[in-house]
Amino acid sequence: MGVHDGHRDRMRQRYLQEGPDGFANHELLEMILYGAIPRGDTNEIAHHLLREFGSISNLIETDPYEIAKTAGVGLKSAVFISQLHELVRRYDKEKRMEKPQLTSPRRCAEYCISLLNHCTTERFYVVCLDSRRMVIHTAKISEGTVEESAVYPRAVAEVALRYKSTGIVFCHNHPGGRVTPSNADTQLTASLKRMLAPLGVTVIDHIIVGEGQYFSFFENHLLKDEK
Repeated sequence: MGVHDGHRDRMRQRYLQEGPDGFANHELLEMILYGAIPRGDTNEIAHHLLREFGSISNLIETDPYEIAKTAGVGLKSAVFISQLHELVRRYDKEKRMEKPQLTSPRRCAEYCISLLNHCTTERFYVVCLDSRRMVIHTAKISEGTVEESAVYPRAVAEVALRYKSTGIVFCHNHPGGRVTPSNADTQLTASLKRMLAPLGVTVIDHIIVGEGQYFSFFENHLLKDEK
């Protein structure tokens, strides 16, 4: 094990436990450089790069050949740094693209069919929505055999909270084609709805997909509050 391996592990653990907000720019850059420089002290290189180019934005926008002139940085690392700019550019482009707005059972169904219509095993997705019912994030919670899929309530709650959802659409498929919900589907939906309510998350619908058809819990009045 190299002299800096323990430090790198500690930095990764700190990042996982604390998140990125407590990290200075040079610390984030130091960790990013782990991917290009498998051994050695990237902390000093990160400091040097920021002194040389003045900011992260200036650094990642600089031509790789110019970055490579910096002491301790080879062309391989310079290309790696330069690719961050393209990654950020594409991220911004995707974020600016209009995301689906699931304002009706039909729109929910169309979105869920696009996710599930070609799956040969049963999958369960959680679609996270904001207050305007725009899709924030779609997470696959489980994937099972052709007959069943295990859904873990804790995983559902974690996804809903992580993405600050105000609404949730559940969807899963019946690969056999029959979209009528089973007793287990109905009970699961009710229990997830009860679990999410105290968290301020509303279950908008649960869509079952099978061979281009769908079943909407909302349309069939299966999301009414229990008396």
